[in-house]
Parts: sequence; structure tokens; C-alpha cells
Amino acid sequence: MSQKKEIDINQIKQYLEEGCSISEIARRMGIDRGTVRNKMHKYGLKPKEKKPLFSTVEEAIEGVKTFGSVRALARAKGCDHSTILEFLGRHGITVKDILSNIQNDIAPELTSEVINLSSQGGVMIQSDHHCPFISLEWHERGLKYAKKFDIKKLVIGGDFLDFDRLSWWLRQVNAVDIAVSLEEELKFAEMIMGDLLNCFEEIYIVGGNHWRRLLNHITYSISNERLLRLIGIFDTDKIRFSHMYDWLLIDGKVRVTHPKHTRKLDGTLARDLALKYPDQWLVVAHRHRAMSGFTPDGRPMIEIGWMGDVNRMRYYQHIDTSYYNWVNGFAVYKDGILQNLFEYNFDWKSL
Repeated sequence: MSQKKEIDINQIKQYLEEGCSISEIARRMGIDRGTVRNKMHKYGLKPKEKKPLFSTVEEAIEGVKTFGSVRALARAKGCDHSTILEFLGRHGITVKDILSNIQNDIAPELTSEVINLSSQGGVMIQSDHHCPFISLEWHERGLKYAKKFDIKKLVIGGDFLDFDRLSWWLRQVNAVDIAVSLEEELKFAEMIMGDLLNCFEEIYIVGGNHWRRLLNHITYSISNERLLRLIGIFDTDKIRFSHMYDWLLIDGKVRVTHPKHTRKLDGTLARDLALKYPDQWLVVAHRHRAMSGFTPDGRPMIEIGWMGDVNRMRYYQHIDTSYYNWVNGFAVYKDGILQNLFEYNFDWKSL
């Protein structure tokens, strides 16, 4: 005949004093929870009231953020992670909600920062001025065209400055002694920007590989707006920089871009970008070309010419290459029509 196990009520009192739950007491003493409850009821004992893990749900959420996970927070609190999950669940909070909150803090969606300007009144798109190696003839043509057709908005699609003194190739061919000083380049660029500000009411600027020449030397430690002040432009009410750096949108559909890589056959760069962005029209800078085409579904995809002077460009004059000739030109988007303008498709004498 089995002997009934003697229950030490003093042991139960000690465990209760330590803050143990009924389940924990039963586990430690090797008896079932019902027996513990009966003994406690007989002697008028109650579990020690525990201090809540969290005073508010916000405290719990911040705890998960601080410790990096629910399990890590549970270890710090000395409880099971399911206890924290239950607490959050009672307040309608899931782990996904917390992850989403953290993700928005450290990796927010950037679509809200994209410059999406309206084409009302028309937009001129120029690129690759490469100051001080700009073509003053094409600079003048752009100003005259804008005035004649009352275009008040300008997009500069990258490489407004050349930063000749920071060029890699100059060091390779031992031509540093003929490089334009940064001071002179910035002074000249200030004069060109002054012309543009006098002509246009709004100017939008994206970056470019030559823009990066300076940023790479200073490890991206200043903003684009601060960089503009290097050319003496302090009143930036009329100027906006693309937060996306290399591109912006017009009317939510015309993508003006200065892609990093360009070594492709003619037209293929615009084509590949058009495939990547199936709802957009592509205006591609960087290649110094003037080419127009259409996607299979009929969307325009163009590569615009540059605004520089090939007879002044150091790289072009010093490096012998069979790569294509550079073509001057710019684009205009007005009344839903995208035009790629260059030497032979417009009567420039009429301006």
C-alpha cells in the first residue's frame, strides 16, 4: 500500500515568499498544482502579487527595440517570451508591428522624397555642362529657346560641374599641371548658374559621376545643398536637389536620370532602363549623345546630348579612343510631348 506524500506547508510558504507561481511550486515539490492550491486554500495562503512586467504597452515595445528581440527582452525580464507576446497581444500589437516600426526608423521607404515636378508650362532638360568646359553657344541656345517658348522650369540632369582638378585620368597621363583649379572652376560655374537663375523660375538638379569626384574626396560628408554654396549660390529658394541623387520624375512618368554606368551600345542604356521601369518614359544623360527611340509598347526613350564644348574638354583631347563622338543638345517636355533637340532638328537661327 503506497504511503501518501507529506506536504510541507512551510516549504510552500517559502516558495510563495520568493514569488513562485503555483505551477513553479508544484514543479519544485514534485506534486500536482491541484494539491498546492488545496493546501494554500486550507491555510489561507495566496500567491505573492507580482509587479507587472510593463506599465504601458509603449514600454514593452521600446524594450523589444532596445534588446533587439522579444526573446532577449524576456531573458532580461526573467520571464518566458510567450508572456511578453501575450501582453502585446492583449493590446493588439504583433511582432510584425514592432518590426515594421523599427524598419521605418532605420530603412524608411523613400518614395515620398522623390522630386515629382509638374510639367505645367513646360520643362527644359539639360545635362553634362561640365563647367568650365561648357559650350557657351549651347548655353545661349538654351536660354533663348526657354524665353521664346516661355519655359520656366529647368532640370539639370547631372554633371553641372566637372571638378577637373580631381580627375583620375589627369594623374594617369601626367597632365595635372594643366588642370583647372577648383577655385576657378567654381567661380565660372557661379556665373553660368547666375544666367540660369535669371532665366528660370525653378531649377532641379540631380547628381552625376563628376559630382561624385568631390564627394568621394570628402567621403560624402556634406549635403548637395551645401555643395551648391561652393559656387556662391546661397539663395536656394529656386533650386531643389533630387534626394534620389541620380534621378527625378516629371509628371510622375518622365524619368530624368544620370546612370552611373554607360559603356553600352547606342540606345541600349535607355532601353534597359525602360524595361526596368515599365510605366515611365526615359530621358537618359551621361553618354553625351542625342538619340531618340521607342520601347516596343510605344514609350519614348531618349539619350540627350551634352552642354559641353568638345574642343575644351581635357579628357576628350588627351585620350585617343574610338568611343563615339559627343553630341550637343537638350530636351524639352511640354504639353505631353517630349522633344530631343540637337543641331539638325531645329532652326536655331530663328531664336
